[in-house]
Amino acid sequence: MQFYKYPDAYAPVGAGIPAIFGLQLDAPDNIDLRIRKTESNRLLGGKRFVNVSRADIDVAARIRSVMAFTPSTGKTGFKSTDGRLIRACVEALHPGSETIELTSETRTFIPGDQSTQSSGLRTAMPLNRLIPAGEADEISLFNNNGCTLLVSGSGRDSTVAEQFESSQYGWQVFRLNTADFPDCDTITVDTGIGESIVYTVIPASQNAVRLAWESHTGAIEHYSFPTVRQTSLLVEKLRTESPEGYLVTAAETLRKTTIVSAFERPEVLEPLAELTSARNVWALKRDIYTPIDILTDEVVIQQHGTLCALELAFRPKTASSWN
Repeated sequence: MQFYKYPDAYAPVGAGIPAIFGLQLDAPDNIDLRIRKTESNRLLGGKRFVNVSRADIDVAARIRSVMAFTPSTGKTGFKSTDGRLIRACVEALHPGSETIELTSETRTFIPGDQSTQSSGLRTAMPLNRLIPAGEADEISLFNNNGCTLLVSGSGRDSTVAEQFESSQYGWQVFRLNTADFPDCDTITVDTGIGESIVYTVIPASQNAVRLAWESHTGAIEHYSFPTVRQTSLLVEKLRTESPEGYLVTAAETLRKTTIVSAFERPEVLEPLAELTSARNVWALKRDIYTPIDILTDEVVIQQHGTLCALELAFRPKTASSWN
């Protein structure tokens, strides 16, 4: 037997994209294929095939489910990609046996749904962005070689530039922290591969809510919502009846927050709408990312004759409770 089909090196595993290992058997037989994460030797799943000459297994959904997205923190620079890159192989063995007959080559899988045929930024947001002073943004990109980014900032009285290098091949995560470029009104991140992100730094608002989320591109995107329309507490109580009347024996409290974006063009609202379906969403405050649950199921991203603002309601993923 031999493996005749492999996913591409650095294959994306976004929704709807297959990543197939194919095994050719010498004769029709029963065979088990198991997916194994190579760094930790963790078994991720498997599939049994009965009386087949070829066995194909699509590992994309299983690989995608174990990817861990932790937003980067700290100063400007390249950050770890741990959890976002998964190295895995497929093992072939006969049902009822623990003897591995054949192991495939290892492949590295990356998040998102974009091809790795060419290097470039992995983002759904426009390349011209607003960012409040003191806030940070995370930039994901794929580069077939080592990566050098040039970050330049300009203000009324000064111009600064700093170069950042990474020898890592493939998927890159870079964090821009505006606190490292004080007094700059504009900050440009030049990828060196023909793309740049230009940030216009605006005054920070104490009432703004900054969210981060995992987008379909495999990147963690950020946006600051300038308006908090409403904050309310949702309380669920567990009551019992006693001779003295009804008593509250336990309660669970959730804080629900409704926020509104600025009036934006559809090319901004379209990626923002991904917040309603994103697997991971966080509220960011003082460099602390808190997982949240988006409650909104429908948003308006385009309306004839006018700019639109996107309104969302969210709550923390964990409730406050007492007994």
